Amino acid sequence: MLAKAFVIALAADIARSDYAKPTLIRSRSREWLIACRWGPDGEYLSLATAGAILDPGGLYAPEAISPIHSMVAVLVSECEAEATSTFLLVRQLPMAIELAGTFFPADGYVLLRQRDDLRLTCETRYSHSCGWLDGKEIRKDIPDPAPSSAEAMAWHIKATRRNWIGEFFPANATANRVTALRSAV
Repeated sequence: MLAKAFVIALAADIARSDYAKPTLIRSRSREWLIACRWGPDGEYLSLATAGAILDPGGLYAPEAISPIHSMVAVLVSECEAEATSTFLLVRQLPMAIELAGTFFPADGYVLLRQRDDLRLTCETRYSHSCGWLDGKEIRKDIPDPAPSSAEAMAWHIKATRRNWIGEFFPANATANRVTALRSAV
């Protein structure tokens, strides 16, 4: 059974590339992400950056991580047999929601795999302007960015769930994870 509500930390390998040529990788980094799935049917997903991974192993997320920039996605398909959920990233929030971190408008998709443990693949690109409103950073979508704009790029993300004290995950899914982790040892 796929988890329809959770908050988890993920260790991510992120490749950044050109907006117009997403296959042209310009830089790579390892960062913490926080994924949150919610909604009556688990139809929303937020994926937020939460800082650089300082420990080379990255097995345990730091206690104090919190969302910095948050992308939001809506569920487009799910397959119980393959234990996958696919979400479409949005450039505008689908409704008035209180979001942790600054909303980061983006196009692309997020694929969650929930077999043995949770893994995430995200292919996205974004272009936005930055500003401030009522003391908070805001980002607004720019549909047709200028070439080589500093605020327009593509990301390729591969991430795996890590242990974190701030995690919320359904009990039955946690029991399956513990069994899978023990059998791997």
